[in-house]
Amino acid sequence: MNRKLVFARIALASALSLGAAFAVAQTHYGEKPPAVDDIIKNLGSGKDATPATGTRALRPGAAVTATAATQPPRTASISMQIQFDFNSDAVSASSQTTMANLAQAMQSPELASRRFLIIGHTDGKGSAQYNQRLSERRAASVKRSLIRDGVPADRLETAGRGKSQLLNGDDPYAAENRRVEVQASG
Repeated sequence: MNRKLVFARIALASALSLGAAFAVAQTHYGEKPPAVDDIIKNLGSGKDATPATGTRALRPGAAVTATAATQPPRTASISMQIQFDFNSDAVSASSQTTMANLAQAMQSPELASRRFLIIGHTDGKGSAQYNQRLSERRAASVKRSLIRDGVPADRLETAGRGKSQLLNGDDPYAAENRRVEVQASG
């Protein structure tokens, strides 16, 4: 086999395994407002996560211990439909139940030590630059709402992805692409 081809296959396999190691577990709720307990379960600490499998080592158990110590913390993520009026960053009244449940879950004892990244997404309509700014404003609006409902500001970060990560790539204008994702860490 060609040496370059072998090297390319090894590089591809390594990249794929690295991507899998940093994968984010995500639950998408769509139009259904998630219950407080569902949010807590999906953004929890990950203590129930399956430990990584070890590699060969000179002494039994050493590889498992070393691998577990170097594993990055599990990142949990949920995706929710937070409604906004057209060309607006104000959370609509129809999303108040979802927002209240999210705020309550974030203040629960189970999530008290976690930090959250709020990521805004848009659909495919409009320019990339416009959608980027709109997604950032919408994420900031969700953050302000959560702070108003008692979530400490220092536990919340925001980001916008614009139309770069469509949930429904087959229909770029679909409503499910207009969403807010919450990632937990720590």
